[in-house]
Amino acid sequence: MQEYRANTSRKFPFTKKAIEALPAHDPSSASREMEYADIECIGLHLRVSKNGRRFFQHRYRFLGRKMCLSLGEFPAVSVQDARLRVMEHKGLLARDKDPAAERGKVRADLTFEEFAKQHYLPHAKAHKKTWDDDQRQIERILNPIIGKFRLKQITPKDVASVHAKEKERTTACTANHLLTTLKRMFNLAVKWEMLEKNPAKDQEKFHEGPLRERYLSKEEIPRFLAALEEQNDRLSVSAIRLLMYTGCRREEVMSLEWANVRLEEARLYLPKTKNDKSRTVFLNTRAKEVLTDLQSRKDQEERTRDSNYVFPSRKGAKKPYVYDLRNPFDKACTVAGIKNFRIHDLRHTFASVAVSSGADLYAVQRLLGHQDIAMTQRYAHHASDDLKQATEGVSEMFNRVANQ
Repeated sequence: MQEYRANTSRKFPFTKKAIEALPAHDPSSASREMEYADIECIGLHLRVSKNGRRFFQHRYRFLGRKMCLSLGEFPAVSVQDARLRVMEHKGLLARDKDPAAERGKVRADLTFEEFAKQHYLPHAKAHKKTWDDDQRQIERILNPIIGKFRLKQITPKDVASVHAKEKERTTACTANHLLTTLKRMFNLAVKWEMLEKNPAKDQEKFHEGPLRERYLSKEEIPRFLAALEEQNDRLSVSAIRLLMYTGCRREEVMSLEWANVRLEEARLYLPKTKNDKSRTVFLNTRAKEVLTDLQSRKDQEERTRDSNYVFPSRKGAKKPYVYDLRNPFDKACTVAGIKNFRIHDLRHTFASVAVSSGADLYAVQRLLGHQDIAMTQRYAHHASDDLKQATEGVSEMFNRVANQ
């Protein structure tokens, strides 16, 4: 067996630091990519595209034919992992087995659950900030329905069924988010040559209608707050109150660390938000009271004593901080007689109260961390009384000028 060898002028020992230092391929070049070879693992190559993406591959010969097998994208696949896969392939070649054919056999038998765990989620962790949302969708919704299906046996009808069941269980919007995840997963399976066609490609999204605008009314707010005080999980109750008093997104509050709390300045520093940017959140009196109370109780509860997080999870949990607030939240809603209300609607409640209290939309945009003012325009109708009063003021001024 003889392996394919690259041009010696582009050989160097692969290391994480050396690969990260490689420039993107020259955009003016006629070739699509630049290829490099590892001198410490013969057969291991690296392709660098014009946009700077880096892909490992194994070049070898089998029965006299030049072969090339993709190993994955750096850094999701490390140098060590790539070398290990090449050595595994060489073991197959020594037994007169083609690594590409053996991979095809394994991939042909993958279930949806196996594909998600072995291929999609590792890729999502390396490239998608909200990969944990995908993981929850897969584990809680998709695996129970199609997890045991062979990847190649999933049909457009199966996808349509999953999409429809999720709409029936939740909303059209949530079902469409699930469909987006499925399309992304199957697109990658096609790209990685594990599927010939994406079975979700032609599935259309449901019409979502107008944006949801559920928020607590002035009558519901005191009932909800009183019902919260009856709940036993005080840490989760504090988190729910802080969400309501700041208008922050759930992940922003739940992943908050004490190092980013500035009580003396009445502000929070959020190093990374949904928009992948940092922002500062100003604390009103009620929000500050929640955090002050938590800080005074920090040494009283075992799980909060040595944690850097404001809302740490219990030992053994997947995340280092509390994430699921549904139990105390749903109980409080039931006690208060509040229906059709979600945790994210606390954010809508904050915005509606802010606008009704006289804050202009640009101020609310900054308070919520919206990049586009269009997202904040949905709360404009809360200022209708103020606008009516303002336009009457203009009318009165015209009257005074006209009568002079």
